Amino acid sequence: MLKIYFWIITGWFILLFLFIIFRKRKVRKLLLYLVLISFSLILLEALSLIALKINTGYWLFTELHNPNAELFKPNPYMVSEPIPGACLHIRGITYTHNSLGFRNKEFKKGKNKFRIIAIGGSTTYGTGVSDHQTWPYYLDSLLEPKAEVLNFGVSGHSTVEHLAQSFLIVPDYHPDAVILLCGLNDLRNCFIKNVRSDYTDFHPYNLEAVLGFHQFNKLPRFALIRVSILLLQKIGYYPYFNFQKVHIEEEHSIANDQYMLGLYRRNLCSLVNQLKFIGAEIVLVPQVLHPEAVKGGGLKWWIPYVKDNELIPLLDKYNEVGKEVADSMKVIFASDVLNAGWKATDFTDPSHFTPEANLKFAGILENCIRKNILPN
Repeated sequence: MLKIYFWIITGWFILLFLFIIFRKRKVRKLLLYLVLISFSLILLEALSLIALKINTGYWLFTELHNPNAELFKPNPYMVSEPIPGACLHIRGITYTHNSLGFRNKEFKKGKNKFRIIAIGGSTTYGTGVSDHQTWPYYLDSLLEPKAEVLNFGVSGHSTVEHLAQSFLIVPDYHPDAVILLCGLNDLRNCFIKNVRSDYTDFHPYNLEAVLGFHQFNKLPRFALIRVSILLLQKIGYYPYFNFQKVHIEEEHSIANDQYMLGLYRRNLCSLVNQLKFIGAEIVLVPQVLHPEAVKGGGLKWWIPYVKDNELIPLLDKYNEVGKEVADSMKVIFASDVLNAGWKATDFTDPSHFTPEANLKFAGILENCIRKNILPN
């Protein structure tokens, strides 16, 4: 964006120079109009930039285009789903979706080997790594030729979206086993006062914004355009986006804590029951973070109401619920994930694995599956 500003200002100086050197009255008059109009627009843009900086705390030109909108599209039941056939190369990372809308390789609904489906959020989808560096890809390679692993991960999905996916989509692919990696995207709803049991007062609207499903992400990042829309919204001539309608009150209490854990337990039990109903073995996998990786508010953009020092203890509680559900419903809990000695260097950002850590994670799950599920 700064390059665009540079060329706009350069263009203005060229117009000014032409106005100075031209002697024909009509041409000078036209150039004068252009110089004054363009100067006014540049001045308005500068003032709009300052106003937005005061309002948001950052310069609009530092806001990058959201590439998620090129990989995901809105879904009425699950907030979002991967776009079939999408391919994006960004910052040295390749994201590819097959013709059915899942990451990595092509596959058919029918199967000819033991089929494992991986369900989860962005850690399962593989945010921050290329197609051949996701843990489902590595696990598929490790279990060949006896089994195949399909990546059904969708960035941002919580157990609410996993439920919709498990009822409406997963049965069509006839899995023999399902790996469930979840927890963190439910935890993000913690400490919201009177939170709805389906998270619809915050989670889906915020996820839409994170994935770029709004007009701001489609329009050029000129501050004057942004301010104009905001002003039109104020006077009722432009509709508010869903994420702008979210108004949250926080409630840091034991009651809220227990209520949220109860919702997570309920959703996990429902997931297990549904997946058992379609005949799948189930592996519940705990999620991990590292204290060093989450310092400095690195996850505030995603989990805004939980303090840094609360994240790890709270995630531990969610993992404990996962273990309790696994024990009570007699399914597998991959506890070795918690004992793998994860380091801050295993994460590309506060919550996503590096390629090497994804391989390590896949190796842990391979041992779990060979020991408990995969037929000899």
